[in-house]
Amino acid sequence: MAVYRWKGIKGDKFLNEKIEALNKDEAAFKLKKEQIIITYLEKIEGEEIGTDEPFKKRALFTSKVPVKEIMEFTKKFSTMIRAGLTVIETLELLKNQIEHDRFKAIMETIYSDVEAGTPIATSFGKHEKVFDSIYANMIKAGEVSGKLDFFLAKLVTSIEKTQGIRSRIKSALFYPAILFTVAVGVITVMLIYVVPVFVKMYGSVGGALPLPTQIVMNVSSFIRNPLGGGAFFAGIVGLVVIFRMLVKNNLKFRRWAHRQIFRIPVMGDMAHKSTLSKLAMVQGNLTSAGVPVLETLDITSTSTNNVVIKESLVEIKRGITSGESLSALFEEEELFPPTYSAMVAVGEKTGNMEDMLNAIAFYYEEEFDTSVDRMTSMLEPLMIVFLGVTIGFIIVAMYMPIFQMGQLMG
Repeated sequence: MAVYRWKGIKGDKFLNEKIEALNKDEAAFKLKKEQIIITYLEKIEGEEIGTDEPFKKRALFTSKVPVKEIMEFTKKFSTMIRAGLTVIETLELLKNQIEHDRFKAIMETIYSDVEAGTPIATSFGKHEKVFDSIYANMIKAGEVSGKLDFFLAKLVTSIEKTQGIRSRIKSALFYPAILFTVAVGVITVMLIYVVPVFVKMYGSVGGALPLPTQIVMNVSSFIRNPLGGGAFFAGIVGLVVIFRMLVKNNLKFRRWAHRQIFRIPVMGDMAHKSTLSKLAMVQGNLTSAGVPVLETLDITSTSTNNVVIKESLVEIKRGITSGESLSALFEEEELFPPTYSAMVAVGEKTGNMEDMLNAIAFYYEEEFDTSVDRMTSMLEPLMIVFLGVTIGFIIVAMYMPIFQMGQLMG
């Protein structure tokens, strides 16, 4: 028997208590049976009984299935179900088509579970590192309503849009990243190999050097010195490592860092709008599946890693249990702009929340595209100017003494 620490909402109270259960699934079942909305559930002592330990160990190696594989599988799954095949027939065909070893092993397990009579959603939900709670709940909605192909199609759209956002971000950063890498590489080569040649030449001539030349020579000397440049770059790496550790292990620091992400010029606005678009899209899909509001908010919070957004959604869930309207609660949270809450209010008044949430997702997706275009148009010329000015400054600085000597001789 194991003991679990849990936090959750029951009625209008937020509880933080312990519960005994054979395993985590049983603990969650007991709490949900008491109509508790779980926000945290972790084992604190004892041993779990009845869990599939061999599979848990194997899951460590099956957690990283490419999103492309999942998307292709979902597309085929939807098409075959729409064509009239049964779930068992579809899964049997699909598992034999999968070439990715890790994903194939998971699908063979799911096929065996479904064949043994386990509900489809439960079979997929066992592999939460590959098929998240959103995926499992959409499968469950399709299974209950008899419209599995419809909800699978929605999942395909959701995955494609999420991948589209990531792809647009990568493509927007690709060219500036190349320019920046080239600039740093060229400047480093000049400081390490080219500038020392001029240093030797000017050292033999003697006399005072122009200030820009002296600055470049000092920087070159610092970079080439292991106690200078080496320590500087080691310090940068150390700061990055410390920052990542603090974000991972310190909740207060992680909350501060995640909040600062949205305050970065241009990039922050882009991240904010892509997050809002994804949240609205997920919430709209779950609403269309008939998932209750509280569960929708709970599942939606798992679609983002930003702790500030997660905490905002927890506060909104608390407000819902107190009888407040969803639009008013969104309006109180600073990370959700007035446009978001206003469109949710329209959905509440018209009773057509699904369409309004999809409209919100579309609106912020377009806003995100605008932000990406703005960032691209800004970064590319900035990087070109940075490259030209920096290299030009180094070249001019190193030739200034020669120009001066030429003027004196003239």
